[in-house]
Parts: sequence; structure tokens; C-alpha cells
Amino acid sequence: MRLQNSARNVKAAWILQLVHILGQLISRTAIIKVLTIEYVGLSGLFSNVLTMLSLAELGIGEAIIFSMYGPIARNERENISAIMAFYKKVYIFVGMFIMVAGLALTPWIGYFIKDMPDIPEIYWIYALYVINSSVSYFFSYKAAFVTANQNNALVVINNGLWEIGMVAVQVIMLVMTRNYIGYMIIGIAFVLIRNISISLLADRKYPVLREKARTPIPKEIFGQIKKNTGAMVFHKIGSIVVFATDNLILSKFVGLVSVGIYTNYYTITNAVTVFINKFFQAISASVGNLAVNESIERQEKTFFKVLFIDFWMYTFSCCCLMNLMSPFINDIWLGEGYLFDESIVLLIVLKTYITGMRSATQTFKNAKGLYWQNKYMPIYESLINLVASLVLVNYMGVAGVILGTIISSLTTCVWIEPHVLYKYGFNKPAKGFAARYIQYFVVFLILLAVTYGCNMLIDGSGIGTFIIRCIVSAGLPNILLLAIYGRTEECKYFYGLLMRKLRKQ
Repeated sequence: MRLQNSARNVKAAWILQLVHILGQLISRTAIIKVLTIEYVGLSGLFSNVLTMLSLAELGIGEAIIFSMYGPIARNERENISAIMAFYKKVYIFVGMFIMVAGLALTPWIGYFIKDMPDIPEIYWIYALYVINSSVSYFFSYKAAFVTANQNNALVVINNGLWEIGMVAVQVIMLVMTRNYIGYMIIGIAFVLIRNISISLLADRKYPVLREKARTPIPKEIFGQIKKNTGAMVFHKIGSIVVFATDNLILSKFVGLVSVGIYTNYYTITNAVTVFINKFFQAISASVGNLAVNESIERQEKTFFKVLFIDFWMYTFSCCCLMNLMSPFINDIWLGEGYLFDESIVLLIVLKTYITGMRSATQTFKNAKGLYWQNKYMPIYESLINLVASLVLVNYMGVAGVILGTIISSLTTCVWIEPHVLYKYGFNKPAKGFAARYIQYFVVFLILLAVTYGCNMLIDGSGIGTFIIRCIVSAGLPNILLLAIYGRTEECKYFYGLLMRKLRKQ
């Protein structure tokens, strides 16, 4: 049952993610062609500012979702109602706090911009970004219950369909009026409609959500939420500093144009990352159920399978990113004026791989509720990242900011997270994991070099050449991975799943 739920959720997530990627590219292209690259830079900058304000959520959402796995598995309806009522109050408070705090920052937003662009409505645009971010918390809490019930496909399909409508209306508005304010207002309206829609769908599918809480949350559940939230505060701070300060630093020390170009590359890498993360989001509830009901040996064997598919997906994807991002931007999308040097592209790819290879460990660590055991790690990670980025940006520009993130990841979470999972989750040393991780990283670097070398032999530009590069970049790493790992237990397992799936078609 867990496998079937996960497979359904992954399929829905991946299909709709393709729609999301296409929508992002269409929106970004319309903004750049109709307006200027500075608007894209503002989008990246304001998104980072609001991500900083999302610290108000404190990570309580994840802690509450974890607390629901047990009551859902035991069908404890009163406890579910009590947890959801609490969740609703928390998210309303968070949304209101972000709106008030974000709007209060409006007069000082220019401080983060090195050279103020000629955009007279810049403060109104920022205010609309604040409103968009705050309303995303309203009516959205029931989606977490749907996900915890291993039915994330419902959330993904709902969000994807509304996103298609939003992008279509926004682009038409932008092309016809060149009005970015109208573009933003449409986005806010669709966020509200999307959240109300999933709330109504959740009520219809799960009648327990329509029941009013008659009792408060039991002390043991509230204590668990409080403890995990206390640990998640540090994780939230670390995540925000590491992943939400890049554009702030670039805007302050390099300029909005660089932020705009970096945002274009980030749009591509983030699309790939989110696409892959849909897999881990889709299996998270199943892993939570596994952690409650299965033995440690079964959990570790499943973990190695998930780690293997994590490695395969990110190795294949990063080989493609290294060889296709710049040609795509140059030949297909925007043109030569929006490119970074290959050295910067390599750092972006390495950052993507290192971050992505944390997914398997994080999925199992979070499913087992191991937030408290490494609560200080994000603080170390964020301090290293911030200091390294601020120092290196003065010498290396964009490359220095990306390198700062890589350094902070390698010196902290790459080894601390698996150590915590094994020590407190599997009750054994992480030597087996370390050996696999190092082996996987070496193989990744070799395949990256081989694929890049083969692409260097391809001359020319244009759509035809780009298609050839796609075939080489996608085909070669998968062939080599199959040759290296085809006889392993993990590869045979996923091959068996694929064959069984194909026979059912």
C-alpha cells in the first residue's frame, strides 16, 4: 500500500512539475522581453527578503505534520481535529505577521539594492510580493493533512491546474498592458483561489476535517510538537541564511542585473531540484509510516534504495545541467547577453548536487522526528555560509557567493545529518553510508567530466546542435550508471519496479 501511494504521488507530482517548469519559463520570458532583466532581479531579491521573514513559521509546520502520522495511522479522530485546529491558528498568525513585518520594511528596501533601477513603482511591487507571500498561508493548512495521508497527488493536481490558469492570465495581462502591478495582483488572487480550492477538496475527501475540535491537543502530542519546533527553529534559520541570502548579497555587492542572470540559472536548477524533490515529498508520508511500523533493518535497507535513486537522479540531472544550461539560455531562450562563465556554471552544478544528495537522509531523518538531535548544525552552517560569502564576493563576485554555500554544506550538513540519522535513528555507526557517499561522489565527478568532454567535441549552435547535446548529456551518464551499478541490489530493485509497472500498462 505504501509503495502504491508513493508511486501515485510521484507520477502526479512529476507530470504537474513539468507544467510548473513550462509556466515559469513562459512567465520569465514575458517579463524579460516585455519589461527588463531588472524586474527578474527584483523578483529574486524580494523573494529572498520574504523567505527571511518566513522564519516566523519557525518550522512548526513540519513538526505538526510529523505529529499527525501516529494519530492518522491509529485513526484517532479527536486528536486529528485538535491538531488541525491548532495548525489553522498558527498559520493565520504566521500569515498576518509576514504581512505586517514585511510591509514595515518597505521604506528600507532600497538598502539591499546597489544601483536603484529606473522602476518608479518598485515599492508597490515589493508590497504586493509581501501580500502574495502572506496570503499563501491562509486556507493552506489542510493540504498538510492530505499529504500526511499519503495522498499528495491531490494537492499537486489542484495546485498545478490553478497555476496553468494563473500563468495564462498573467502573461496575457503583461503583453497587453505592460503593467507589472496587474501581473502581481492576478498572482495574489490565484494563490487565494488555489488554497481555498484544496481546502474544499480536503473537506470533501476527509470528513474528519469538518469536525470541530472538542478537546485540546493531548499534552504528549503538544510536547512533541513543541520540542520538534524548538529544534526546527535552528533548522529554519540555517536554511534561510544558506539558501535565501544569495540574492541579497549579490544585489548589495554586485547589482540587480547579476541577480537577474543568476535568477535565470536558478530557475532552471530549481526546476530540476523541485522536480526531483517531488519524489521525496511523495514518499515522505510512506517513510513516516515505515518508521512507525517496521524494523530498523528494514528501514536501513529502504534508506539505501532511496539514497541510490537520489544519487542516480542528481548525477544524471547535474550532467545535463552542466552541458545544457548555457546553450539553452543562449540558443533557445534569451540570448548571449544572459550567460555566466563556465566556471560559475560548474559551481552552480556542484552546489545543486551537494544539496540534492541530502534529500534521502533528510527524508528519513524528518520521518523519524530527529530534529532536536542536530539542532545546532544549521547555526554553524549559516554562520560559515554568511562569512564565506561576504568575504569571497569581494574577490570572486557571483562565484564567491556560490562557493560560500558549497563550503558551508561540506563542513557541516554533508556529514552531520547522516551521523544523526544513524546514531539516533538506526542505532549504529554511519561507516556504510560514508563509504557509499564518497563512492557516489567520485563516480559523479568522473561522469560529469566525461559528459562535458564529449559535449566539447560538438561544434555549432542552434536548435539542431542543442538536440544533439541533449541526447549526449542525457544518454551517456545513464548508460554509464547502468554499466557500473546494473548488478547491484538497489538497481535490480528499481528495475523490477519499472518492469512490473510497464506490464500493467
